[in-house]
Amino acid sequence: MQTLADICRGSDILLDVDISDKRQLFEYAARQLGQRHALNAPALQAALQQREETGSTALGHGLALPHARIAGLADVRALFIGLKRGLDFDALDGEPVHSLLVLLLPRDTRAPHLQLLAEIARVFGERPFRAELAACRLPGQVDSLFQRWSDPEPSNDPHFMLDSNRYFLDAEASLRPDYSVRRKVTARF
Repeated sequence: MQTLADICRGSDILLDVDISDKRQLFEYAARQLGQRHALNAPALQAALQQREETGSTALGHGLALPHARIAGLADVRALFIGLKRGLDFDALDGEPVHSLLVLLLPRDTRAPHLQLLAEIARVFGERPFRAELAACRLPGQVDSLFQRWSDPEPSNDPHFMLDSNRYFLDAEASLRPDYSVRRKVTARF
């Protein structure tokens, strides 16, 4: 399975982008993705806008995951955008969006990409990840964060951290892709 780090590298990370509305955001993202991957920017913009019209892709906590399925695309394409100021994205929690991961997905394959979307939503839903992301000021820092949180081995839990020779799990409840709640408890060894 592809991970966040596989699809979004340092050159795919843009910070301090000055955007004032969703239309401008989709135009900007489509232009960037079109130039980087030799794709039709107006078609990308239309696909992203059309997907957003079916329901907000805001995840809450200032994060959004705009995405669209593109005919003829062989691989997932991604662009991370950090905004200078928050953008109204009709998020359920009412918070403006300041960080977006824009994804272009191949139209013909579904299952692996649904797993990828679920994994990204899970990572973005984690409080420690969001705190580190908010502190990033350079594309390299975001890339490093994505590398640390993108572990293809399910047995390696990114929430399991080493601190002063003590292992602990962050305590919080998070929503699983199937909308059930997973509780993590604090454990010290």
